[in-house]
Amino acid sequence: MEESASSRCVYLNSMEIMTFTDFENLINKSPSPVVLLEGKRNIPAAYYRKAVLVAEMLARRFPALRFRSGNAEGSDQAFADGVKSVDLQRLQIIAPYKGHRRFAHIPGATYDSPESLSAGEEEKLIQQTLAASPQYRPMMETRKKVEKLTWKSVYLIRDTMKVTGHTDKFPVPVAALFYVDPADSNSGGTGHTIRVCRENRIPVVFQDEWEKWL
Repeated sequence: MEESASSRCVYLNSMEIMTFTDFENLINKSPSPVVLLEGKRNIPAAYYRKAVLVAEMLARRFPALRFRSGNAEGSDQAFADGVKSVDLQRLQIIAPYKGHRRFAHIPGATYDSPESLSAGEEEKLIQQTLAASPQYRPMMETRKKVEKLTWKSVYLIRDTMKVTGHTDKFPVPVAALFYVDPADSNSGGTGHTIRVCRENRIPVVFQDEWEKWL
């Protein structure tokens, strides 16, 4: 049986791909689609420009599509710049905490952070975080005892929150576009976010594929 577009994941240098037609079908099937746009902070200038262009193209091509990012420098900022050039109000930012990168605040965008979660919602996100990245269990279990771990855990919870959705305003995304380190796509917070996508069967698209959409 042919695998559906909604269950595919895309990996650098693999035979599994998501074409633009696959992506378009996902968008058209959703009554209120959201796509996650993000990746590594260290992004080459050429790919920064491509990320801006692909986000701008998607914003123009799909007027009902909303875009979610994590408020980080590099890839997050590049994708956000593309959306901003079309419609600020369709941009969702999940920051690790209120006031994060205040200098880069985007008027008109919708912001949220783990601080808005109830204790029960936060615990659910922690369990989803550990399901995707069990190596972080010691951090999560001691996060309230060590200040450094408290801050690190907040970023991980934020990364999970971007993917899983938590209100009608912030539903589960239909797909996720990433700029990743070609040598190690699973490292750091970006790698964790990709694993959460896989756990939730959200297709991911890396730069070797989405750049073709241009």
